[in-house]
Amino acid sequence: MILGYGNVVRALLPLLASRSAWLDRELGVRPILIGLGSRSNGLYIHAEGIQPEQLRQESDAILHLKREGVRVESFEQFIEMGKATGAEVFVELTTLNPHDGEPALSSIRKALEHDMHVITANKGPVAHALKELKQLANQHHVQFRFESTVMDGVPIFNLAEYCLPAVGIRSFRALLNSTTNLVLRLIEQGYTLDEAVQQAQHIGVAEADPSFDLDGWDAVMKTTILANVLLDTQLTPSMVRREGMRNLTEEAIRLAARSGAPYRLVSEARPELGKLVAAVSPQQIAAGDILYSGKDFSGIVAQKMDIASTSFAFTYAR
Repeated sequence: MILGYGNVVRALLPLLASRSAWLDRELGVRPILIGLGSRSNGLYIHAEGIQPEQLRQESDAILHLKREGVRVESFEQFIEMGKATGAEVFVELTTLNPHDGEPALSSIRKALEHDMHVITANKGPVAHALKELKQLANQHHVQFRFESTVMDGVPIFNLAEYCLPAVGIRSFRALLNSTTNLVLRLIEQGYTLDEAVQQAQHIGVAEADPSFDLDGWDAVMKTTILANVLLDTQLTPSMVRREGMRNLTEEAIRLAARSGAPYRLVSEARPELGKLVAAVSPQQIAAGDILYSGKDFSGIVAQKMDIASTSFAFTYAR
């Protein structure tokens, strides 16, 4: 079952169709779509399920569900009917609400309570209720997966969980928002802020409303998630100091770039006087800084960690 029907889902469904034979052969998994919906398109259940081959032939999966499926009137009924029909995995891909994670948070809770595995790329529920959702998944013996919430699926969380379980990660600094990376680069090249945003939207990096990116909310959500997973803390988004990029003038952005230390929206979390301090703010990045290599669409996370008596840095880049 999939809740949300934006660009990510429209790209995911053909990908599932193209990889279905490999998934079946190598992993014994054959994806069948039982439910699909969104707030704007409505919620639909297909009792027999749509086979991957049908998705190859359908230019718009939601039209197939509208034609052959059953419409339901609420997210709760959508999940209940999907489970009763045989759905085992709930994929939640709706729009971010940085303030409380709703209504995605309630939908994820409902799916976990119905013994369904949950996969989400939605940062809101994970930032606001990660501990609760992981506990709920454990109680119902299902998995809660959220790797795509930060850096588009670069395996930061899986690597920390499965490959570095004995490592003590102490802090991190990161560039986590592709939109602000690109907008700042374009302003450095002579674009105005409005022109840079329009160009980022044309390329497909920025949303129609880019305020969550420019004002730092997207980075705050990701910073909260990284801190809670990697540093084993209990931050909420309201505890992360937030400053977006709007207070930077275009001239200041260009002067900084010409000086060799361009501005970027930096996320960081570190211990300070016995407490964890987390923040998102525009900072100048010098050429010797590991974050200097993060340009345009790229993201980068630099961590400081301890193994036994040895301290070292570890970097993820996309």
